[in-house]
Amino acid sequence: MKNKAQNAYFIWILVELPNGQRQWYCISKILRHALYWERDKNKNKFWKNSLIGSYINVATSVYVHNQARLTVAKVLKIRIYPKRPQDWHWTRNQFISEDSLKHFNTAYNFMKHNYSWYNKIAIWFALRHWKNELTQKKISNAKKKVRKIRGKYVYKSKRAQ
Repeated sequence: MKNKAQNAYFIWILVELPNGQRQWYCISKILRHALYWERDKNKNKFWKNSLIGSYINVATSVYVHNQARLTVAKVLKIRIYPKRPQDWHWTRNQFISEDSLKHFNTAYNFMKHNYSWYNKIAIWFALRHWKNELTQKKISNAKKKVRKIRGKYVYKSKRAQ
């Protein structure tokens, strides 16, 4: 009975959209059950952290005839809350990890699913944005390492004189 009561709670995630805006979304029913399964069956103490840093399809507009505009957002935080969303702030079921984004074409083929042509284009641009952000972070880290090594070398050469 305890699990049924706990499963009645909704899982909310704070996401960052490609335009930099942050919003709270409720995870879809299928993903919610999968996360609770991960917690209960696999005894994973860190089940809440499994989505943080991942990229997930989210709606950016109101649903009309079961269709909405979609984009890909980055998951920042996860919260458990009993309140159900009253509007369109629901995620879709497709998500990928940061490592999966390294293989852009494979990630895009998975995320585009069977959506409309407009959503496929929006998802492509959003994934390209996140891929570029990861590349910039990698370049920045490499520059920091070079500066650190260069600083040690310059310090040693001045000290030798």
